[in-house]
Amino acid sequence: MISKKNKALAASVLAAAMSAAAVMPSMASAATKAPSYAEMFSSLYEDVVTNGEQNGYLSKQNNGSGFGIPYHSVETFIVEAPDYGHETTSEAMSYIVWMAAMHDVLAKQGVISGSAGDLKKAWNTMEAMIPGWSKAANRTDIEYESIWKLDRLKADVAEECDTPEEYPSKQPDVEAVNPLFETFKSAYGSDKGYYLMNWLADVDDWYGFSKGTKGEGKFTFINTFQRGEQESCFETVPAPCLEELKWGMESTDQNNGNGIKAIFNGKDKVPSQYSFTNAPDAEDRAIQAVAFANYYNAGDSSVSALAGKMGDQCRNDMFDKYYKEISPSVTLTSPTAGLKSQHFLMAWYTAWGGALKASYGNYSWAWQIGCSHSHQFYQNPLAAYALLYDKDINAGMQSSKASDDYTESLKRQIEMYQWLQSQEGPFAGGCTNSWRGRYETYPSGHATFYEMAYVPHPVYADPGSNHWIGNQVWSTQRLAELITM
Repeated sequence: MISKKNKALAASVLAAAMSAAAVMPSMASAATKAPSYAEMFSSLYEDVVTNGEQNGYLSKQNNGSGFGIPYHSVETFIVEAPDYGHETTSEAMSYIVWMAAMHDVLAKQGVISGSAGDLKKAWNTMEAMIPGWSKAANRTDIEYESIWKLDRLKADVAEECDTPEEYPSKQPDVEAVNPLFETFKSAYGSDKGYYLMNWLADVDDWYGFSKGTKGEGKFTFINTFQRGEQESCFETVPAPCLEELKWGMESTDQNNGNGIKAIFNGKDKVPSQYSFTNAPDAEDRAIQAVAFANYYNAGDSSVSALAGKMGDQCRNDMFDKYYKEISPSVTLTSPTAGLKSQHFLMAWYTAWGGALKASYGNYSWAWQIGCSHSHQFYQNPLAAYALLYDKDINAGMQSSKASDDYTESLKRQIEMYQWLQSQEGPFAGGCTNSWRGRYETYPSGHATFYEMAYVPHPVYADPGSNHWIGNQVWSTQRLAELITM
């Protein structure tokens, strides 16, 4: 159970947020009966899920079974995180899991018609975004489990630049080593890599990156946003997560191309590789949905175990980008710091990758990074609570000290909300352990949270990442639900 101190803190934060809320207008006149919430939900669910394919919300592709893969939007042209609406995101995947969880709860309670069981279907659809589990990607020739054959995951350090044209960025001769790798290897070494979603995929292969490979024209993992805080949606360079050196700049090496990743890393510096990036707000939202279903006895034990595994591995998102100590005194060339690099917040991402093909009969390298920047709207104390206190979800966390980490994370996430809350109620930004993405010295007298500097718009400044009203809505909803648990 959440401690009285944490519950009181969450309640005070929620009360301040709600005090600024406007009174909702009446939905109907006295002469017109307003539809019930159950009726409105049924209508939405029918449009988006039951008839989602014909209405354009879902692709005709699925992940072997379950629902069609959701598009990020019905429209193809949008100005948002994806630059093409018929890409999909881990965000969209988590929402279909949430909708299915709500459906199963309401159906089991007899509030709406239908039978429970959609949660398991939706979770299977969501697994299309998990590289080693994705049937939709249709690339069984990639051995993601090869990472477990290594003794450690290390990355080369690179600074973040102010503008896209400054890339490729400087790369000092410093290594970063994930201190939890051995822990995860011991617990999940028989798995096909990490059980985390890549945040973005080209559902119908609109970019054509899969052409000429196994699974031509099919669901393809892609990535964007890799050139600093000024890189807005239409300045991104979409790139395949399976870098087979077929696209991008020519190379001086007649046997290989450069691949698109050369624009980020430098010419003739990119070997063939896979690379993925998660956005843990999506994983946490899926865990939140499973906890909701379990709370109302409409869950599924197998899905709960998978939610626990996913949450356990989201501990990768609790670390500084290059695993440097959480301290204002670190620099770009400071050494890796082990567990001293753990900030316990849900950062913007973790990213990982490795050799695409075996060289000389083995896979000799792989890498991983964390993230120094944490935004308020990525925090989910409700998911942290579920990982600790929902026994079926908690049982899925197989690695050592997972509950210890989430005990601290739950407390620290709620403290972060209070630290960021304005007098009027809304929340303002986040914090970083890497000032300007280069571990520069914090400005004199700058506000800090557990030694991390305040940032009004973490990660993106064009437009600022805290301009979206959804940041506020997500957070207050989670807090409201948390204090009722």
